[in-house]
Amino acid sequence: CFIVAPIKGHEFRRACNHIGGEYIRLAPGSPHCINIMEVRHVTSPEMELIDEIAYGEMDSLLARKIQQLMTFFGLLIPDMTNEEEQMLDEALVKTYAKFGITHDNSSIYEDSGSGKVKTMPILGDLYEVLKESPLTTRLATIVSRFVTGSAQSFNRQSNINLSNRYVVLDISELKGKMLPVGMMIALDYVWDQIKADRTQRKAIFIDEIWQLIGA
Repeated sequence: CFIVAPIKGHEFRRACNHIGGEYIRLAPGSPHCINIMEVRHVTSPEMELIDEIAYGEMDSLLARKIQQLMTFFGLLIPDMTNEEEQMLDEALVKTYAKFGITHDNSSIYEDSGSGKVKTMPILGDLYEVLKESPLTTRLATIVSRFVTGSAQSFNRQSNINLSNRYVVLDISELKGKMLPVGMMIALDYVWDQIKADRTQRKAIFIDEIWQLIGA
């Protein structure tokens, strides 16, 4: 059970602690972090068997991640032009390439046999690539909020555990544009966990969702 709380997230904390759940607070200065740049293998061996599909036959995980990131940056930068979208796409591909990650799904692993995922880029790595071109200076300036600004606690590797049967993600301390961005980060991570194994029943509860859709 996953609960995403954009309003008064602290109200869930006591109950979560009493039943041994996992309470995760996504906010500037929080010790918890989800790396939005992380490419995840979201299909378990059980699902590969059920769906009769081999891992190597899957669509590009990098392409899927970049599509998710374009949605993330669309929330962060609503007035992004078509030209900026194209340059951002190219910058993302270049950033992952620096970490040896390509459209070949096996490239996300240290080696084919270990199953250990490579160290993933973080937003700061993308920021460095965006700074290289004067055409993406505006994008770099906006992303810098996550690198050197008040939201730099998001510029880290993921350090949370969603294996608990009851998880609360508190994003209620995020304000303004950061609220839908935080929701995107939380749901992107949770949804990957949900899709990984469809043999286990799961549920996502989003409290006060009207706050997020502008009602």
